Amino acid sequence: MKKVLGFVLMGLLVSSAVFAGAQKEAPKKDEIIIGFNNGSTTVDFLRQVGESMVRAAKANNVKLVVAESNFEAEKILPNVDNLLLQGADIIIDFNVNAQVGGSLVDYCRQKGVSVIGIDVAYTGATGEQAWFFGANNQMAGEVAGKGLAKAIKSKWGGTADYLLLFFNSENGDLVKKRLSGMYDGLKADGINLPADRVEFIDMGGGGSDTTIAANQKMTDWLTAHPNLHKIAVGTVNTETGQGVFSAVQTANRDKDVMIATNNNGNQTLAAFALGENCWLGGTAYYPTKYGDYIVPLAIDIINGKNPAKIQTMQHEFLTRNELEAIKAENQ
Repeated sequence: MKKVLGFVLMGLLVSSAVFAGAQKEAPKKDEIIIGFNNGSTTVDFLRQVGESMVRAAKANNVKLVVAESNFEAEKILPNVDNLLLQGADIIIDFNVNAQVGGSLVDYCRQKGVSVIGIDVAYTGATGEQAWFFGANNQMAGEVAGKGLAKAIKSKWGGTADYLLLFFNSENGDLVKKRLSGMYDGLKADGINLPADRVEFIDMGGGGSDTTIAANQKMTDWLTAHPNLHKIAVGTVNTETGQGVFSAVQTANRDKDVMIATNNNGNQTLAAFALGENCWLGGTAYYPTKYGDYIVPLAIDIINGKNPAKIQTMQHEFLTRNELEAIKAENQ
């Protein structure tokens, strides 16, 4: 991490010396170039968002130039430089790294270019905020918590031994609300679980290794608690859910656990295909629609319309009973 921060800081110093920070003149719509720096197309959600960006750019008659970091923080700034060299009038970043994203806000500001962060809030050292589009994290968490509460009432008589909440600290405090919001939703629907029975489990990074990290941490937790039989689990995304689910199945503890995720991905569908099990479902995020919102937002920003800084999706909890809706969410 120190290496990353040093690299970003060096870039910021260079940019400050070279650029005066004058605002770019707005181009005509058919001349607009949007720079999109994606985290990784190997993760279904990010791939789906990227594909929606391509479709939306075409529909809005603007050019989209794309880079991919593979969740390597050292690549984020060079990617952005490359997009800017290609004439990008705005940068849209989906690397879910609040710290580096904040540095991007200041870096791009020196060049007169705005930033939109997807699903993670980016605030620069100067206090400058990027525009945000993505989850209403608190709402998404509460919706998932209510889904858990309904299942706890139905299957466990309205009581639970523990609530485990898997998050990535690298994503920042805003995304963590997906998890704290689950506890709020659980309490709001009458599940009285004391705070000392709620455990936040940090997987550290937000990259493609989240499945492996979640699997190991859930395996360790189950091993340490062999006599608990009502364990509710909330996860930051479906990749994390996959790791938790795999650990539960390997430990033969399916009847002891219920899992609710943020988002419904192919991992959800794969778990459902195995028959009845502990994976309940998840809060819908609709990644295939992100571009329909983000591209018009980018155009408005470029044209100086100053839209609201924070714009979010609406959410609902989808289970096996809404299987067709989950399939549609992933098309």
